[in-house]
Formats: sequence, structure tokens, C-alpha cells
Amino acid sequence: MFIMDIGFKIKKLRESRNLTQDQLAVELDISQSELSKIENGKAKKIDFHLMGKVCAFFNKDFVYFQEKHDPAKILDNFNIDISTEKILDELSRISNEYKKKLNDTE
Repeated sequence: MFIMDIGFKIKKLRESRNLTQDQLAVELDISQSELSKIENGKAKKIDFHLMGKVCAFFNKDFVYFQEKHDPAKILDNFNIDISTEKILDELSRISNEYKKKLNDTE
């Protein structure tokens, strides 16, 4: 179990509830800077008592935080279409938009 994985999951749960780090830090009774270190994988350790608060706040079992995250599953949660066709369409749209801006400034 890596702190980075736990921090990543905490961050995604926080964002899914549209909470700022400050708001969640208050709920967990820690500083915003401590929460930032946890979310960014820079904390050396996470107190077991704190993890109990995190689990209770997000209504998650501790096992949830022990499981390795699968990047493909994370993308599924955001409904991101990463098909080649979709990527090429988006690149084309961005390119055309950029060309239009260049023509407007000339």
C-alpha cells in the first residue's frame, strides 16, 4: 500500500464531492498543508486514526484505500472517450481554432 495511492483516492473522493482542501481538512481536523502532502504522496505516513476519519467521512471501508487503483477504471469514472477518432477530432478542432485566432489578429 502506497501513501501516494491513498492520497490519490482521497483527492478523487474530495473532488467528487466538490470540496476544497480547506473544507476537507476542517472535517478531518488537520491542516490544509497536511492534506495537500497526503494527496500529493509527499506525506511520510498517515495516522491510522486519521484514516478512520477519512473512511467515515467518505463512507468507505479501509480496504478501499488498500486496493491499487487501475488507471483504466479511473478514466471510466469520468466518462472519457479516448478513442483515436475522438482524439483526432479534438486535435483538429483545436488546430482550426488556433488558425482562426491567428487570422483574426493579422
